Amino acid sequence: MIQNKWTVILCLSVFGIVCAFGEDCNTTIVSQCYSSLVHYEGLMFPLYGDDEAALDETCRAINESFDCTNAYVAACHEQPECDDKCKEMIIDIGVFALNTGVRDLQSELCNQGSPIRETYLENYVCLEDNWNHYATCHNDSQLSQEFMSTLTDPHEGLDARCCFFSWYRDCFTNITRDTCGVNATFFVSFSLHKLIGHIAEHLCKDNPITCARPPLPPEDGLDKDETYNDIDNSLDSSANSHYLLSLSCLFITLCCVVMSKYVFLIN
Repeated sequence: MIQNKWTVILCLSVFGIVCAFGEDCNTTIVSQCYSSLVHYEGLMFPLYGDDEAALDETCRAINESFDCTNAYVAACHEQPECDDKCKEMIIDIGVFALNTGVRDLQSELCNQGSPIRETYLENYVCLEDNWNHYATCHNDSQLSQEFMSTLTDPHEGLDARCCFFSWYRDCFTNITRDTCGVNATFFVSFSLHKLIGHIAEHLCKDNPITCARPPLPPEDGLDKDETYNDIDNSLDSSANSHYLLSLSCLFITLCCVVMSKYVFLIN
């Protein structure tokens, strides 16, 4: 009886993997894995919940996202169904995990009594109230990322991304410093460093560019009201919910994963 029970459980597990990833290890499933990392409902800086309970729920969601990608790798790695796109995706998953500090940030936020966790909770209200100020950073961020995606020259692309990292960090930290004070600024700076700092330092260690504005086509820097396209429909003043990983941060990291593959051409 017990043996039959475990046989059923094993069959259900295998069936679940097949349903989740399909016979061809379709790479679109990875987007679903990361979807719980992106809850974009009006706020322009990553917030993780307004109290202890919401923060704990965020921690569970982050774990589920990484469990999902790990399951994809386990199910598809070195399998005949894993085509070239699948193999590239598995590499990207590894690079993403290696070059983002989501896990490090999670360990700080999810550890009861952690100074980072306490600082975040103490400053949550002010950070949330800043959503309309952070929107300025987010708007320019999306325009800049659209522009950078059109750059084909490795030198130009690297310069643009290093400029972007410098501006992106300063945009959020300067707003927070002006409106919320030192402790909140420390949390914002710490979070951005964990999310994108490692790969930025890796790509830009020999390219110490600082920029007051992000890389934009000349016409896009003149009148944002006419040129801005809210790609992810995130700017909704009536929505004040939390999200885990800023879509801007996610896009930046993923574009740098691609960038890191051919940065050796410059060296």
